[in-house]
Amino acid sequence: MTLDMNVMAFWQNKLKAIGPRLTATDSHAKFIELLQDEIKNLGFNTIEFPFKINRCLQSSCSLENDSTKEKIPNLGPVPYSGITKEMGVKGEIRFFQSKHDVKMKGKVVVIKVKNFTIPKLLLMHQVAKYPRHTHIGFSIRHPLVAATLTLGKIQAAKDNGAVGVILVWEHISEDLANREVLPFTNSYLGIPSVWVYQTQLEALKRCRDRKEPVRLTLTGQYETNVTTKSFAVLVPGENRSKQILINTHTDGPNDIEENGAIALLTVLHAIKHDNLKFKNTLVFGFVSGHFQIPQSGIEGRQATSRFLRDLSMYETSQHLEMKKALGLTVEHLGGLDYVDSQKENKLIATGLYDPLYVYASTKENRDLVLKSLSGTNASGRYQILKPRKNAYFGEGQPLYQDGWPTISFIGMPLALCQMASPTTEPDIKSMFDQTKLIFQILVASDHQF
Repeated sequence: MTLDMNVMAFWQNKLKAIGPRLTATDSHAKFIELLQDEIKNLGFNTIEFPFKINRCLQSSCSLENDSTKEKIPNLGPVPYSGITKEMGVKGEIRFFQSKHDVKMKGKVVVIKVKNFTIPKLLLMHQVAKYPRHTHIGFSIRHPLVAATLTLGKIQAAKDNGAVGVILVWEHISEDLANREVLPFTNSYLGIPSVWVYQTQLEALKRCRDRKEPVRLTLTGQYETNVTTKSFAVLVPGENRSKQILINTHTDGPNDIEENGAIALLTVLHAIKHDNLKFKNTLVFGFVSGHFQIPQSGIEGRQATSRFLRDLSMYETSQHLEMKKALGLTVEHLGGLDYVDSQKENKLIATGLYDPLYVYASTKENRDLVLKSLSGTNASGRYQILKPRKNAYFGEGQPLYQDGWPTISFIGMPLALCQMASPTTEPDIKSMFDQTKLIFQILVASDHQF
């Protein structure tokens, strides 16, 4: 089995050169085209599953005291929140009190967002870790969690007639708060919203106390029926009655979120290079829609749920009836570990690899993961989790909900959802080692199932 780290690094650099690839943007389409071209060059065919979404492109964002014309620095827009005309929207400040506050009508509502710490056991059921002596921690403080919980308040502000929303990050460094693509689990909200850092609270309070309105401007375009696509690569096995599905998603704002497609491409390169044969049919799934889950998923589930439906319909049309041997999900590889220092107001590297969370849905899968970790002497830190249907990060969740036995590898670096920066660049050696581990599990599972 020959995985080539130089080939992986070459393709990862191509991903980096394209830049942010949010769902259905031109850069996302360019990345999908790159993947399909490289796969075609390897001699594999792709099966396309196009679909349409409504696209919100936000190009410029500003906030100012409309009376004094003093600029209030912002950290960027809330994705898919809203679009204004060039003159923006204007209103007096109203700090969020409750979801039923009728005094929000005509106001620009300020919502405080605390980046809080919660015990991991509320979100994750750990059953093992590797190496055994490694320390991963029993709590999590990730901006993804806090930002997602603001959606209900934004919706309440809109429902009560607010004209705009200002989200204020608290208990977080400005380094981490800046240029976050959060939250991303909402479709178009219809109310322009912007992030600011906690140092702007006093300026906002002065505007409120003096009854000086603020002007929020968020320009861009809202376009309907824009096409994006997922696609699959089928590698027929000797046994056409079972399949192993290896999936990832193709959209993301930076070089780690999402580089799973580069890992899958590297595995396909190894299969071609070594002319490998498999007992089970392999299905590689490259999924679009993770950064527009409400429009892409089926019945409120994540984006891969649409892909699974479309794949099932294709297999039925081709008279392919294959049992679900394993669903193997790959996301966010090669992350380095950082701590968020509010004292120094920046992210600080610890010198460690970021933990990789591994959901394994059955005892057999957990045993397979631990055996492969020991057998490959894998570098890094791994936390083995027993999945829960409603607490399962990443695009492995739809497979689990659909009855697949699953193994899902997902990194959760602190800056996972930021626009590209040095802290969002993967460590190629770590990424390669993790891909080797996943490839080993793929090959072992083909013999086991």
